[in-house]
Amino acid sequence: MIDSNLQSWRSARVPLTVWLVGTLFLISIAFAVPSGESASPSKSKNVLAVLQNAERVLWLGAHPDDETSSSAFLARAKDVAGTLYMASLTRGENSDKLWGGLRRGTSVGKAREALFAKSASVFHADGYDLGPFVNGPYSIEELDAFAPNAPFHDWPSATTSDDVIKKWSTEGDPIAYIVALLRARRPDVVISMDDYCGVSGHDEHIAVGKLLRRALPMAADPSAYAEAGEPWHVRDVIWTATVLKPLVACHYCKCEGHAPVEPAEDVFSLDKSKTHQLTYMGVQCLVGRNYQNAVEMKGWTDAQMRTSCEQAQAAVARAYRSGVKGSPFFESFRYHAVD
Repeated sequence: MIDSNLQSWRSARVPLTVWLVGTLFLISIAFAVPSGESASPSKSKNVLAVLQNAERVLWLGAHPDDETSSSAFLARAKDVAGTLYMASLTRGENSDKLWGGLRRGTSVGKAREALFAKSASVFHADGYDLGPFVNGPYSIEELDAFAPNAPFHDWPSATTSDDVIKKWSTEGDPIAYIVALLRARRPDVVISMDDYCGVSGHDEHIAVGKLLRRALPMAADPSAYAEAGEPWHVRDVIWTATVLKPLVACHYCKCEGHAPVEPAEDVFSLDKSKTHQLTYMGVQCLVGRNYQNAVEMKGWTDAQMRTSCEQAQAAVARAYRSGVKGSPFFESFRYHAVD
């Protein structure tokens, strides 16, 4: 029998992109922070100091669209560090959403790869990578063999990140992939979802955080994966600390292990980006609109999406000046120094 908390999480679960697109434009009491908590741009000294000392930053996720969990911060990373890379371990082949006649497997994987490429261009990223691993409990051959109208099948409810890693390990060596990626891109800082909640409790998000922790010392070890290039020591990791409301409501029912000891820091999203000529929240909006435009087949032009996000950032700024607190004025992160 499924635990009642877990069942409520599964029934309330929404795709990460859909949640973020919705929250960007709804300023209401639902976003209020607890009474007495200050919403101030000065709360994020450590993670911003980490960026100030970086020349190259890598964002690492499980699926195209996971970057929407930290879009404002990634835009800031591009401004501050100058060089930004993005990588996803899968192409999101087992998408719960289908559009435009796509089917799960290779077809939707290619479509989501194209969306990821466009997202990278919005950030002005200096490159992006997609891993060889397959999203969901099935192989790419099994997904391609399903009928076009086959229903979506997610991981079973009892799945953990270790189950994901075991499955991915039949498709390649995920640690070797991340080691090679780190040695090729040579980032000073890696930004990723953590191995506690992974923002939404998705087992694959948590698996990426767990794999990154394992790969970091190996990337710096000249005796490990010698064929993967010259060793590289990543100096710092910044974990996304945001947790979606359904996961909080079920008492963190899909989180794994112990809660992080590092404090969460709120990073202000309404500063102006010198690279993008939008606020960081405006870039977050534009990245979300990119996915929404495709998945919901809106037919918006790039100019229409930018105008919409300019209007949204102006509305959010007015709400902030009027005293409304909470999301989407901030994104939350934790800093971790790599040994």
